[in-house]
Amino acid sequence: MKLPIMRPPLEAVLFGFERIGMVIRIAWLPILIVLLFYGGALFALGGAGLNAVDITGSDPEEAFAAAFANGGFITGYVFLSTLAPLATMLILSCVYVAVIRASTFAFFEPPSLPFYFALGPRELRYFATQFFYGMIIAISAMVMVAVVAGVIGLTAVASQAIDGRASALIIAPGAFAAIWVFLVWLWIILRLLPVLPIAAVENRISFGDAWKMTKGQFWRLLLSGAMFVSILQSVIFILFFIFFIPAGIMIGLLALAGFGVVGPVAFVLFAFLALLLVPAVIALVSFGLAAEAAFPARVYAYLSDCGDDCRIY
Repeated sequence: MKLPIMRPPLEAVLFGFERIGMVIRIAWLPILIVLLFYGGALFALGGAGLNAVDITGSDPEEAFAAAFANGGFITGYVFLSTLAPLATMLILSCVYVAVIRASTFAFFEPPSLPFYFALGPRELRYFATQFFYGMIIAISAMVMVAVVAGVIGLTAVASQAIDGRASALIIAPGAFAAIWVFLVWLWIILRLLPVLPIAAVENRISFGDAWKMTKGQFWRLLLSGAMFVSILQSVIFILFFIFFIPAGIMIGLLALAGFGVVGPVAFVLFAFLALLLVPAVIALVSFGLAAEAAFPARVYAYLSDCGDDCRIY
């Protein structure tokens, strides 16, 4: 069947709103584990000798050279830039799997405990799928950037050799070629998008089935994805503007007014009031996570033609 253009993005955003309580319930513990993991890694990085490096000196280059000459710092840096993101992906796999399944099937509901953490074969397959999909995106992006840079360079050299309006005959094909290469990159990553819900819902890794599922659907996927990004970013901006900016202004004014009355103690009140924004931050992040996970799930639901089981609205 043909993929609807508007339904997947609208249903994904609505899912983020309607099931935000469920997402917070299943996500808070994995997110806390990730935060503690990163906090411990940063503490270990400091204990490895980074605290002995003078980063307040007048010469930043000497500070960076001293930091990278420290073996413990190099080890910690490599750990934070490679293993830590992979560990985060693995820990959060349980959240994404549960959210994708809930946004695909109306009958699926995660366990109703006040916390949730599941790391079984399904989550491991999803993690592996996410890793390989990310590698495909990264490698194809590097190839795309290299080809586009080459096209732009050759176009610039060729256009400089021709004066006047005739240079447009070189620039126009070069621009068209760069746009075509970018669309090829989008074509690859969008054609493989259902591989994530396939791993979460069907408990298997199958890039081939994802590729077959999206045959002839590229332009619909592109338009639907663009609509989803536009709607999601607009909703997040509106929510941020409505809740966070007025609250930040009020907290700042109260802190300044209190400073004139009770002095520096007012900033303690400021910090306490700022903590009240933490639940709002968690809710906003949970909404974004739910919507981002639900969009490929809704695409999968329509392309797999699973019928009434996938009608969540």
